[in-house]
Amino acid sequence: MIPFFETRGDRFFASTSEDLSFPLHQHSHLELFFVLEGSAQVTVRKQTETLTAGTLAVIFPNQTHCYLALPKGGPCCRAALIICDPSLTGKYSAVLTGSHPARPFLPAHQLHPNVSYALQELLTEYKKEKGSKELSPVYGPLVQLVLARVLPGLSLHRNQRADSLDLTYQIVHFITENFREPLSLESLAKELGVSKYHLSHVFSEKMGKSFPEYLQSIRLGYALSLISDTQRSITDIAIDSGFESQRSFYRAFRGHYGCTPLQYRKENQL
Repeated sequence: MIPFFETRGDRFFASTSEDLSFPLHQHSHLELFFVLEGSAQVTVRKQTETLTAGTLAVIFPNQTHCYLALPKGGPCCRAALIICDPSLTGKYSAVLTGSHPARPFLPAHQLHPNVSYALQELLTEYKKEKGSKELSPVYGPLVQLVLARVLPGLSLHRNQRADSLDLTYQIVHFITENFREPLSLESLAKELGVSKYHLSHVFSEKMGKSFPEYLQSIRLGYALSLISDTQRSITDIAIDSGFESQRSFYRAFRGHYGCTPLQYRKENQL
């Protein structure tokens, strides 16, 4: 399962995932990550924690975040992932877009039983309604039930202008918006008004990978979601994901996932 990309236009997504890994990214939606079994390492803004079963991460819109599967041999993680447009959150929309939690993680003992119930209902309803052109009317009320139970347990800080000016935030936002277009370190540096050498240092120090590695991981993640959820041709997916050619896409995909896109689609469908 691949987290939502702002450019896809989804208003709601729900799924369970196993050992989810995804690089630093952001989007304009609310994201709920609830650990069902095992443990997972989650980073939101600059806070990183290893979450255990029953723990919920509440990721407000436009907050940078990432997931990292634990090393092989560690406990496998199965988690519920809910991503929804703030328009579905009713009266909580202003709170979500205008603030962020000081600590976005809530352990099991702080969660009302309604939370796990509502999350499970969202997963069930999405699976039942998947493929429908209209959103189920139960999504909004169930998400709002979760928020009604968790927001009182979060210490909220108002968003400051500095949050949107943070260079890491700008990098992630720009790449998330433009990863399907031709991008280079030089063009990104020019767009953000910094030197490419400083930008390279930011990638190394804050993101743990180079610009080409980060860009490729974003493109591969988007391509993987299209391979899993659509019947579009691999050539179309490669181009739509920002790769120069089908050949370069195949090479990158095999190097990252250990199989070809067609093999992945066949196994996923089975």
